[in-house]
Amino acid sequence: MNSLFPYKKLPLGFAALAAALLPCVMMPQTAEAAYESSDSTAGVNRLDYLENRHRREREERPTEAMVQTAKEAAEVAKNVRYPADPADPDTAAKPAPTSFEGDELTYDQVTGDFTAVGSVHIVQADGHSFDTDDSVIGNLLKQQVELPGYAHVVQVTPGATRVDLTGYEAFYRYGAQTGSMTDAKGKVGHQYVTGKRFEFYPDHMIIHDGTETKCSAKHPDYQVAARVIEYWPDKYTIYRDAKYLIKGNVVAQKHLHIVKAGEEPKDLDWLPRIGYDKDDGVWLREHIQRQIAPRVEASFTGKLMTKNDQGGRGHGDVTWYSPKAGSFQLTYGYFEDDDQNWIKRKPEFSWSYGHPIANTKWSYGLNYSIGRWNSQHTGIESTHTVYELGFWRQPVDFGGRWYFTPSLGYKITTESYDDSRVKGMWADMSLLHEFDDRWAAYVAYAYSKYNNQNALFDYDLDDYTQKWQAGASYRMTERDRFVAALEWDAQHGQMNDVDYYWFHDMHCAQLILRYRSKQSTWKVAAQFTPW
Repeated sequence: MNSLFPYKKLPLGFAALAAALLPCVMMPQTAEAAYESSDSTAGVNRLDYLENRHRREREERPTEAMVQTAKEAAEVAKNVRYPADPADPDTAAKPAPTSFEGDELTYDQVTGDFTAVGSVHIVQADGHSFDTDDSVIGNLLKQQVELPGYAHVVQVTPGATRVDLTGYEAFYRYGAQTGSMTDAKGKVGHQYVTGKRFEFYPDHMIIHDGTETKCSAKHPDYQVAARVIEYWPDKYTIYRDAKYLIKGNVVAQKHLHIVKAGEEPKDLDWLPRIGYDKDDGVWLREHIQRQIAPRVEASFTGKLMTKNDQGGRGHGDVTWYSPKAGSFQLTYGYFEDDDQNWIKRKPEFSWSYGHPIANTKWSYGLNYSIGRWNSQHTGIESTHTVYELGFWRQPVDFGGRWYFTPSLGYKITTESYDDSRVKGMWADMSLLHEFDDRWAAYVAYAYSKYNNQNALFDYDLDDYTQKWQAGASYRMTERDRFVAALEWDAQHGQMNDVDYYWFHDMHCAQLILRYRSKQSTWKVAAQFTPW
């Protein structure tokens, strides 16, 4: 990754976000990029494993035109004299089986030339369809088709990127699986795209002067614009001279960016969040990340708050990634936990390393950190040192929509302020179940020797050693989900948290409303979230 935000453009990004999201917070009925996990001490984030899967399913859901083309292509393949099998050299050399419809059709059996005029609908057995109300010319022997005017092109060919585009001047050689299209827009894979020119190849696609977004709105709240976008199915996507826009305003730019298949673009972490809670008031949070050298990244996370005496706080870090030695990070600034407890690290150095255990689905991780911590509540300052070893496993799929996630480790924490030393095991395991597409639930158990009873700093810790968590989620509509969750203090035998959530997905954002009944506090947040 090369340069990200030009810092002079940050005020514009904040202004654009406020204009985009403030109405959403005030009026949920009127109001997507990095998905943010649920924020709860009652363990609602354990459902994010299921929600991320649902999100991928929604993103990959074919359009109506794709479904129709797949059905028609199968019908064409079934009724032709020979099967459409590209792997068979005898049939691969022959013209692809094709069905033609139109008001006027002409065909020269000698030259292979054909024309079609008015309400033209062409379907090929390899998974392509072409539609236009204008005219089509082509040649069956040369295996090519050309739509000089308006064109609707759909591709559902196995192994290729799924495409549903409308534009102009479409040209396609279905024998060579190459073609082009101009001034087009639609859906490519799970992204909504536009482009001045599209180029199709057997193994990839190129968009010139294009835009890309997961936001389905007619005028997307956020998108990436690039001089060139290259899609390589199941490999990666390449962006050249890319600009990141919110409400049409450029808030970031990069010369070259590559995203591997199956990974979320890290640079989308900069998309801001806005919300309200009792302690901080109205707040605005943004994360900025940029590469400053090979395998070296710098980032800044800032939060503006109306109820904070300082108006805002943040922290920055510099991280060096080594393929063999892990990551090394230097951090300075303010950090806040879910209970609005603040500490300042001034500074802190940390090292982490993780690796899969050979021939198993388990992985292990090593962590070390040392830094000067300062509590913003008590004023206590201490050199805080942590040594940790952890093991975790990929979710165990028991079948029947049952999933089990185990992890455990050992942690040592020392403080220079009182020469304290806390060491001991920690463990965390959860069981998830989807009853159907609407209902899901979880139950979890966690143990940690290190907690608020023996810790110097009250930051991101439980008040007890053992806890049970449970929750249930109900999806009322495609865009609305309700969750109830509780946390039981197993050490003292009492209820600690009972939380209620409403998640509402909009065109390009997600509204999260949270009520903590034990604390009688509300929290509302709106964020760009692809769904």
